[in-house]
Amino acid sequence: MPKPDDLNFLEFMQTFRRGELLVEANEQLEELIEAVQRTGGKGDLTIKLPFKVNDAGQIECLPSVTTRKPRRALGTGIYFATDEGRLTRRDPNQGDMFEDELADRRGRHDTH
Repeated sequence: MPKPDDLNFLEFMQTFRRGELLVEANEQLEELIEAVQRTGGKGDLTIKLPFKVNDAGQIECLPSVTTRKPRRALGTGIYFATDEGRLTRRDPNQGDMFEDELADRRGRHDTH
């Protein structure tokens, strides 16, 4: 039979370091949910409660709260390499469809 001072799981979580565990878990939960909504991805929140007996015979607990949040993919960028080893958006092996027209326009502007 539990005694009045005995803590159940929920009471332990609520009273750990005056509520710090719940505050930390709640903050990380909010960040996780925001990331899930923003990205449409998956994530998780983990609360670990490791217990051990210390040298004085007391039970110690050093919990940790961690999240694995989804990240939005940046997407693929398509580039071409020049003979000089630089990147360009234009295929150096393909001529410009309007190259002659641009040269004509530039020539006309230079004469005025």
